[in-house]
Amino acid sequence: MGEKRVLTTLVSVISIVVAVVGFIINLIAIGIYIGKLEGFKDLVNYKFDEQDKKLEKHNNFITRVYKLEKNEAVLEEQINVANHRIKDLEKEEHHEKSCNSLDCRCKPAQ
Repeated sequence: MGEKRVLTTLVSVISIVVAVVGFIINLIAIGIYIGKLEGFKDLVNYKFDEQDKKLEKHNNFITRVYKLEKNEAVLEEQINVANHRIKDLEKEEHHEKSCNSLDCRCKPAQ
């Protein structure tokens, strides 16, 4: 009966050791899994940061294009004003040349 008790104790100790080793292996596996999750989290954060940088560049580009379009509209208006002024000056010059001729039909300025 003593041998049976020793054998039972030995089996119990082996079972406990196997359970503890299994528990330790599970802890290690969980640690590796958590480590992989942390690495994945870092990768996702890096990708988000890169997307933020690209978005900021895009937004700056849109702002610059808006300013260029606004400046272009102002320049077009200035060109239109200058063209009208040139036409007015050409009309005045043509009118003066016509009035200086002998057959001027212009009314004298009063």
